[in-house]
Amino acid sequence: MGNYGMRIGFLTGMLVGCFLVLLFLKMTRKDGSLKCKYDERQQLVRGRGFQYGFFSWMVFNGIYITIDLGLGKKYMDTSMVLYCGMVVGGVVYIIYSIWHDGYFSLNENPKRLLFLFITITLLNGACAFERIHEGLLDHGVLTLINGANRFLAAAAVLVLIVLFVKRYSERKKTE
Repeated sequence: MGNYGMRIGFLTGMLVGCFLVLLFLKMTRKDGSLKCKYDERQQLVRGRGFQYGFFSWMVFNGIYITIDLGLGKKYMDTSMVLYCGMVVGGVVYIIYSIWHDGYFSLNENPKRLLFLFITITLLNGACAFERIHEGLLDHGVLTLINGANRFLAAAAVLVLIVLFVKRYSERKKTE
């Protein structure tokens, strides 16, 4: 990231985004609290999801290290590698938890959370679309500034697909 102004803008955008997500998450609670309430089964599912997310992150890092050492060429800057690892681990955790009914807390409104995922997808997609003219690579390397929104938008689409497939399969079971 060469341009100082772009760095400040990117960091500001991330901070504002995190603040907005926290604010919206508070609004997804039926009782207005910040803390989620889970039953024992959900806690077990979430624990297993965290394990799978952690090991997915480890595998991602192992694959990247192997590629980096084997080919001797950098394909992503350090920030993007760390970011991708976080997103991969997070998405594995979220998908596992959704599929095994451990993601939505007892005091949470799933429709509001679905709206949050759709909003995240659209906002990141819009930012990614706006940055298309910049290109994906900077001197042959995927950077956080050029790739973060694209990667998060793709991850959010994947989570939305799982949410809709899970919802559809549950409706089929009840019919």
